[in-house]
Formats: sequence, C-alpha cells, structure tokens
Amino acid sequence: MQRGLHAARVTACLFALAATLLACSRTQGPPLGVYRVVVSTEGGDLPFGLELAREDGKAVAYLINGPERARSTDVQLEGNRLSVKIAGYQNRIEATYLDGRFEGTLFILRPRGIVKEFRLVAMPGESWRFFPKPAAEPMDFSGRWALTYRDDEGKESAAIAELKQDGYAVTGTVLRTSGDDRYIAGEARGDTLFLSRFDGGSAYLYLARLRSDGVLSGDQYTAGGSHDTFTGRRDPGAKLDIKANATALKPGFDRLVFSFPDIDGKMHPFPDERYDGKVVLITIGGSWCPNCHDEAVFLKELLANRQDRGLEVIQLMFERTEDFASSAKAAEDFAREFAIPYPVLIAGSVMDGDILKKLPQIAGFHGYPSMFVIDRKGVVRTVHTGFSGPATGEHYEEQNRELTALVDKLLDESA
Repeated sequence: MQRGLHAARVTACLFALAATLLACSRTQGPPLGVYRVVVSTEGGDLPFGLELAREDGKAVAYLINGPERARSTDVQLEGNRLSVKIAGYQNRIEATYLDGRFEGTLFILRPRGIVKEFRLVAMPGESWRFFPKPAAEPMDFSGRWALTYRDDEGKESAAIAELKQDGYAVTGTVLRTSGDDRYIAGEARGDTLFLSRFDGGSAYLYLARLRSDGVLSGDQYTAGGSHDTFTGRRDPGAKLDIKANATALKPGFDRLVFSFPDIDGKMHPFPDERYDGKVVLITIGGSWCPNCHDEAVFLKELLANRQDRGLEVIQLMFERTEDFASSAKAAEDFAREFAIPYPVLIAGSVMDGDILKKLPQIAGFHGYPSMFVIDRKGVVRTVHTGFSGPATGEHYEEQNRELTALVDKLLDESA
C-alpha cells in the first residue's frame, strides 16, 4: 500500500515537473538576433529578414532585404510581446513569442484608410530567405532585363530588372518610370527565381522562370492585393522612356498656385513673399511611398548645402486617408523620421484624382514622387517624375548629379 502511494506521488511529481518545464519553455523570452519572417499573402509566402537588438538599453528592429537594413526604433519588446512601428510609415508588426517562434500580424495601411492584416511567423536564427539550401544547380539570372509588365486588366508598362547573383543568392531591383522597387532579395532554384521585399512600406513577391528560349516569365504580387505578370529578355542596353509618363503642367500654365495646411493646421500659401527671388523645389509625395523616403534624404542634404544661396523646398503630402488628423500624424512621423527642416503640408488624399483637383494647373500626374523645379522668377522649369533610390546604384548617383547640377544652374541665375 505504501509503495503504491509512493509511486503515485513520484508520478505526480514527474508530471508536475514536466508541466513546469513545458510552461517555462512556452514563456521563455524571445532571443535577440536574426529572424526569418514569413508573411502569408494572396500570392504565397513572402519572406524577409528581421533583426532584433538592444541599443543604449532600448529595443530596435532592422528589416533586412539583401544589403538593406531599414532601422526602426519605435519597438516594444516586453516579455513575449513584440510591437514594431515601422519608421516613417503607418504600418506595424504585432506578435507573440510562443513555442520558440513569433506568431502575429503585419498591419498595412491601404488607400481610404483601410488596414489590411497578414499573418506572419518569425523563426529565430534563420538567415536564409526562401530555401535553406539549393535543391538544384541554379541557372544564371544576373544582368539587365528589359521587362514588360501587364496588370490583370491588360494594361502594359515597361520596366528594367537589374540582378546580381552569387551562387544561388540573388539581389537587385526593378526600375520603373516612377522610380524603383528598392532592394529585393531571394534565391535561384534551378530555372526558377524567387524574390521578395518588405522594407516597412511595401511588400512585394516575385516568382519567375527562365525558359529555354531565354525569356524570363513570371508574376509579381503585392500585399496590397495587386498582381502583374511580366516577360522579358536580357538587354544590357535597355532604357526607360522617362518622358513618356511624366507629370506635367497644362498648356499655357507655367506656375503652381496653392494654399495647404501644415501638420498643425497653419495655412501655407504659394506663391508667398518668403519664396520671392528663390529657387523652390515642390515635391508631391506621401508617407506611404518608399521612393518618397529616398527622395527626402536627398532633398534634406541638398537644402542643407544650398539654402544660404536661395534654395527652398516644400513637401506636399497626399495620404491614404481623407481624415486630416490621421494624415497629419502620418506626415508628422515621416517628417520626424528624416528630421525634415522644410514645410510638410497636408495637401489631400491618394483617392479619386485628388491631386488634379487640388492642383488644377497639372495636366496629368504619373508618379509619386513628382518634383516641380521652380526658378527665381516663380516659373516651373521642369518636372522630375519618380525617384530612383540607392538600390539602383549608378542610376541613383547619376540622377542626383543631374538634379544637383540643375539646381545649381538656377541658383546662379538672377531673379
């Protein structure tokens, strides 16, 4: 009898110990370091890299896409809970660490203030993107590809993919007349190419196959729900016709006139005496636009070196909501992220052709961002549509040299 009771007690203790160990394993805090994050989208699993760290005692997060490491400091890592508010955007990650991984949701703000939710899983210690090891000898996808994109309604547009390959690892970007797809990364697996990107602003998934006739054929999906197909061939000399889809003023107009509030609601008119006799760059963008983030870095540096010569910049924001308070908060976060020293104005929303309503001097708007370059007499000398970011390498450098030379030329002119 005593033996049976003793055995029962031992068994109970073992069960209690096992339960305690299991509970500890479930509640053990998440490790810092690199994670492989997979977001479930309509096009399939979209992976990207995430690194969690502590800097000066505070949690920070890095979104990793090839050589890019996009830093966010608005991070809460308390117990098993993780919250990452993406720097300069209105998107965020909310997740819980359980059974050795994070599970949670990626929230992305879409037009009309709609927030889309995507399930995500993040595994610690995994730095590979699509596949841990290549299953077959990869084909060569490196080079410059002239592509034709077609959306689900049959509308076509030209693009250029520039890809670099190291073994089966592939990085690069896609250039468009409106800018570029920023840093994309993935792997080649036999004759198939897998690429993705999530930098805080946009989530893209690319799946393509290199056919025996040399044609690259594939699909591109976004977390916003859009889908395009694309086909193309290698073409080292491929170029885009930037002027074919350029934002422009209506015939007979050579000036911009507007009055919009800043993030505090104070109205800023243009023209205004503070801009008399100065060269002014007026750029149309939005906090949701990744290429606008790249442009902001360039404009801030340009202004810092030339404001004493008479350069001014004005940022017009068209946000994804028609609510002023929400739009002002998005614009404020954008301005704070880049420490923007020039006026950031809430001009409107991205819906229903609002730009053409708010700026009736414009004949057609063809890409965020679009920059109006205005001389000392107040005349629009040119409009630069789109912005190629640092992922485009030499194209980024050439674009910045050309824009800088144009601004310097106008600054040398008399009022």
